[in-house]
Amino acid sequence: MRVTSTENLFFQKEEETESKGINPVSSSQTQDIPRNEQGSAENPEARHLWVGQKVYFPESGTQSTGTKSNRMVQEILAAHNRYRAEMGVPPLKWSNSLANNAQQWANRLAATGRLQHSGSGENLWMGTAGHFSFTDMVASWGNEKQYYLPGRKFPNVSRTGKWQDVGHYTQVIWRNTTKVGGGFAKGRGKDILVCHYAPAGNTIGQSPV
Repeated sequence: MRVTSTENLFFQKEEETESKGINPVSSSQTQDIPRNEQGSAENPEARHLWVGQKVYFPESGTQSTGTKSNRMVQEILAAHNRYRAEMGVPPLKWSNSLANNAQQWANRLAATGRLQHSGSGENLWMGTAGHFSFTDMVASWGNEKQYYLPGRKFPNVSRTGKWQDVGHYTQVIWRNTTKVGGGFAKGRGKDILVCHYAPAGNTIGQSPV
């Protein structure tokens, strides 16, 4: 059986977080984060929330670290840029510094077997080891397009009324995002992909495209 899980990091303006009634899954408190090359927020008013589902995988095993290759870079970029091209936004470029940070976090997640965010501007994916290509992994975020409501400002961008249902996709296509870097690791019977973005997207009051 193939199992996947994804998480995405969203931003909320400080004065709007509580009024939106959005509750983070993580027990960590929201906090102000400056955005920089590592995916932190430029806007000092921005806050982040962790959302997603906690998944338990009973499989056991030891962690092994994935390594970046030209194929991995090309697949991740091509998958992202296909969705961006559909929306008429410029393609992303690969960032080695973002990728290095993403790799470090992917290694940690592979060791723990749980999805947990490291900071802002981040998409996470986890699935049964050996069953998914990098294109498949990014496609799990891109498939949220079916719920995307164009012409709206974040977080009112979902046909379901829940921005959580499209947050991975909106980060993928976010016009102001120009760089991506990814890290891949294996552990405990799972493959894990971490993508970091700069500047980070999903900012309250801004349109994805």
